Amino acid sequence: MDPITQAALGAAAGHAVFHRQLGTRAMAIGAVAGAFPDVDSFWGLFEGPFGRLVSHRGITHSLFFGPVVGSISGWLWWRRERGRSRSPTEVPDMRIWIGLFIVALMSHPLLDWFTTFGTQLLAPISRARFALDSIPIVDPVYTFVLLIGLGLGWAFRQRPYAGRFTGIALLVSTAYLFMGLWVNAIAEREAERQLTGAGIGGAAIHAFPTMLQLPHRRIVAITESEIRVGFVSMWRPCEIEWGVAPRLRDKRIDAILATQEGRIYAWFANELLAADIVPEDGGHRVRLVDLRYGYVPDPLSSLWGIDTRFDAAGIMLGPPERYTDRPEVSRARVSQLLADAFPSACPATGNAARHRIED
Repeated sequence: MDPITQAALGAAAGHAVFHRQLGTRAMAIGAVAGAFPDVDSFWGLFEGPFGRLVSHRGITHSLFFGPVVGSISGWLWWRRERGRSRSPTEVPDMRIWIGLFIVALMSHPLLDWFTTFGTQLLAPISRARFALDSIPIVDPVYTFVLLIGLGLGWAFRQRPYAGRFTGIALLVSTAYLFMGLWVNAIAEREAERQLTGAGIGGAAIHAFPTMLQLPHRRIVAITESEIRVGFVSMWRPCEIEWGVAPRLRDKRIDAILATQEGRIYAWFANELLAADIVPEDGGHRVRLVDLRYGYVPDPLSSLWGIDTRFDAAGIMLGPPERYTDRPEVSRARVSQLLADAFPSACPATGNAARHRIED
């Protein structure tokens, strides 16, 4: 999730649990600790485009990081408070500080778990990625609920019940995460129903959240011979207009996946890849794209992918290279996305898909 949301969650969690002992200090420290695991984004700058895929949401986002680093940080902060206090015996117990740091640090990977990007919860023991596909990495509703709770907690900070506001915000925002899981499940069932009605069975169906809201889902359906991508809003389910691409099997694709870069990218994409082979300069350019992300119903259009060139004999001319193809953010695009998420009516069959965001 975005840094503001992670900080807000850490602040709300810290304040809800420890407001009686620490007051608004629990908010401030919780906000910093809640955002801290994303420090891995900075050292990833020195690891190259593929190394960053592995390091981000790695060890600092694991289930082990919070208890270990939180215990050390809480102990150090307790020592700091005692050293600065004129009455060390009045400083809150060490266990309070340790608990605050652990709670705030743990809130970060648990929230990332609910996104499609996922996180390596078992690092460094395992590089397995855990992702629940509940909400996008930017969801204003989820963030707003937390900020409202924090605002009320601050406004009533002198009252013993101030933590109720952040506690309620945590309960509501957590319910929102589970609502996202439910929306994803029913979106997959709706896609399966439509495909079965069209005589297409046996597809592996995956639904993924799209940006800024909950109901609009990207659907990926994979059969033995083809890959389909479409969009559906569970606010008002309409007929899905599918983009279709063949499911290619080629020795050049196998060669890419045998490289270190190819293995990392396939791992990062949870093996949900589509391939395109295009003639170029007497050889071919082979692209692998991440099927989880994209804003048009074209399986070969994604926010990012890897690019590799081969000569006419099928020899790889260089290592795979990462590329990005993110659309420019504009008011028109955001308005169209929200209109697709909350349609007032279904478009007529055969019309251009409402979810397509045109240039």
